[in-house]
Amino acid sequence: MNKNIIFYVFSFSVCILCGCQKNFLDQVPKDAITEDVVWGDPNVAQQFVNGIYGDMPSAFDRSYDGWAKGIYNLDGVTDDGDVCMPWTSSHRLQDANFLPSNSPFSNAWGIYFGLVRKANLALVNLDKVPDQAVKNRLKGEAYFLRAFVYHDILRWYGMKSSGSEPTGVPIIDKPLTPQDNFQIPRSTYDQTVKFILNDLAQAETLLPRKSETEAGRATKGAVWALQCRVLLYNEQWGDAAAAAKKVMDAAQYSLFPDYRTLFLTKNNNEIIFAKKFQDPDKIHFQVNGGSWDVINSPRSFKGASDAGWGGTVPTQNFVDSYEMTDGLPQSTSPLFNPAKPFDNMDPRFYASVVYNGSTFRGHVMEVYPGGADITGQPEDSKSSYSTRKFHDERFPVYTKSGEQDWIFMRYAEVLLNYAEAQNEAAGPDASVYKAINDIRQRPNIAAPPLPPGLSINMPPLPGGLSQSQMRDRIRNERRIELAFEEHRFFDIRRWRIAESLLNNKPMYGLKINKVGNGFTYTRYTFDTRKYPPRMYVFPIPQSEIDKNPALKQISGW
Repeated sequence: MNKNIIFYVFSFSVCILCGCQKNFLDQVPKDAITEDVVWGDPNVAQQFVNGIYGDMPSAFDRSYDGWAKGIYNLDGVTDDGDVCMPWTSSHRLQDANFLPSNSPFSNAWGIYFGLVRKANLALVNLDKVPDQAVKNRLKGEAYFLRAFVYHDILRWYGMKSSGSEPTGVPIIDKPLTPQDNFQIPRSTYDQTVKFILNDLAQAETLLPRKSETEAGRATKGAVWALQCRVLLYNEQWGDAAAAAKKVMDAAQYSLFPDYRTLFLTKNNNEIIFAKKFQDPDKIHFQVNGGSWDVINSPRSFKGASDAGWGGTVPTQNFVDSYEMTDGLPQSTSPLFNPAKPFDNMDPRFYASVVYNGSTFRGHVMEVYPGGADITGQPEDSKSSYSTRKFHDERFPVYTKSGEQDWIFMRYAEVLLNYAEAQNEAAGPDASVYKAINDIRQRPNIAAPPLPPGLSINMPPLPGGLSQSQMRDRIRNERRIELAFEEHRFFDIRRWRIAESLLNNKPMYGLKINKVGNGFTYTRYTFDTRKYPPRMYVFPIPQSEIDKNPALKQISGW
């Protein structure tokens, strides 16, 4: 870890000396540069904090084995998805077939704590910034970013427990020096949550509202949204609902009128906090102009240098969770026709899923033997579905680098968080119904063209639901609304239902055959997953345990 500290200080110095701030070099002789001079320049201080934003892991650019980014979405290892690329670590996750010495995303621990070190370094030095307004804003951003990173670390590697057992993660609140003790154990879960909430309380006093700062930066609204999420995960229901209510009452955010293009429209009013991308300065994946679009297009879609990679695809298990346009499940709705199983679905289905007969990137999908989209390669979708969400279909694959922003938090999640927390705290009152129904009745929920005769809005939830019935409806609404935004991966863990959904449970797809002008659809099992209880927590990489024996694995690892 000593080497890492030296590396960050050296890298920061080199960044400055090599031109991060050319005007600064014009003003100060090189032999006069000191730490006070570096941090005393507001532009340089902001550049350093910008680097924390830019290195935040997201589904579009999460590091994969040191050579690639954003290879698969975490929902691909839940009951909602599958990963078509057999050479990825997804199958070790799906089968629970790994150890701390070879765990998938083993570099995530180091990446996250590298961000913690940067935030700590900023917080120690930002008081040297002479401009009070800039100093306050940057300190607020650093507190927020450290809280955001710590919440991610906690939901990967920690576990909520009722006792004093240390099931949280190590709390490091200052830059470590060679004189510090590097044997730092886990804190308790509650201690870690308290640390995160304290950082957010600090950030709240320092950060501006959305309208008072540039897009992409942390705001008071982002603080309240993250407070709500942290409290929700900690089952502090009343406090979580109150934090969500701050966002709802702020009049700064609203549901974007088009669910399909929400994820392609930068800086829209639904976005609370997002990772910014901009071609050519920052794109999803640096190899061959790659992007979400390339990685998650079927192999049948050809580019100049390669084909789509198959990527993360929906399962039939997930498709089954969509209601019909009458608000009833497929199993009981008179609108469901097994010969035309994709008709009359919740419009979010058409905005999120590519299916046989749908038009994707100007091509009508043929996902049946002899069809154009069955290539016979290992990366073909086993479920017969592909993911539409996030795709920018205006451009053929490999013709444009990915620059869609990854949305960490949006207003619809806040409404869902509020509904869940309020239902658990007080039962299904009118405010719970309103939060869910506002989402279900979003105008223009799928971009044209819509299937003929499709109603735009879903009907409201039926009245008279019990608390348990409302809980089930809220959970399903989260599954649909937040599909492939990597919430499902964590939701089924915090609800403690992952084992019942995934351990020795089948993943379903469709076998499709063309018969004359029609099709037959046969449900089949393409995989059976494993999910032993230890999978509720991700193991700390063994290499980190070796460096810091005070760390202990939990949950059977």
